Amino acid sequence: MQPMEYRMYAAMDRGSRQEQQDAVNSSYPELQKDLGVLCVLSDGMGGLSAGARASQAVVQTMVTTFHRSPITDTPEQILLRGCSFAQQEVRKLQQETGDAGATVVAVLIRDGRCSFLSVGDSRIYLCRDRALIQLTRDQNRLTRTERQIGLGRLPEESLTEHGLEALSAYIGMEDPVQVDRSSHSFAVCPGDRILLVSDGVYGTLTEPEMAEALMLPGEQASITMIRRVTSKHQPGQDNCSAVVLDCLMPMN
Repeated sequence: MQPMEYRMYAAMDRGSRQEQQDAVNSSYPELQKDLGVLCVLSDGMGGLSAGARASQAVVQTMVTTFHRSPITDTPEQILLRGCSFAQQEVRKLQQETGDAGATVVAVLIRDGRCSFLSVGDSRIYLCRDRALIQLTRDQNRLTRTERQIGLGRLPEESLTEHGLEALSAYIGMEDPVQVDRSSHSFAVCPGDRILLVSDGVYGTLTEPEMAEALMLPGEQASITMIRRVTSKHQPGQDNCSAVVLDCLMPMN
């Protein structure tokens, strides 16, 4: 049986912000057959002065690490090493700029199996059979608060507190960085779509709206998703980025 092919499409918009602090990158397409495919999205932290440089450093470091990793390394090892090197690069950037930080989500598919990693509140979804499944957990105060409420340690009124969107983990924070990742890879199927988005997308669109955009072919899916974000004309619209990774049967 021939291996699947993977095609990546990305679309971005600055929103109402003065600077685009999202960044996306991917591995070389010609390396798919031997190494697989890596897609990375990073969202620079808008409250810090070097968010754009941090996100660019993160995606570039993750991809470079992938290209330089031995073929014998597992996808999980590659993702964790790339994340560790990205942390080192952003910490170096902090020495120059004083403050810098970014989120990261990364997907690595090899031999028909998908592994993923996340730090922060950007998200990864799997779209299969028209269903949209969130694979990552947001790392912010809201998630922590909801967990504590579920355990009976906090009252439900805690959800009304301010600042719940503050990140509890990000690239550039003091070590150790808490990583959310797949404990086991999962098999992808022809027709599957993997979606990577910054919070400027899912903070504006509902999951049904994102799923509807993913019904469109090729790059129309990512472009339409971003156009729907900007068409809402939200005041203070954040940078928004969407990466769609298609899992396809090869053409004979």
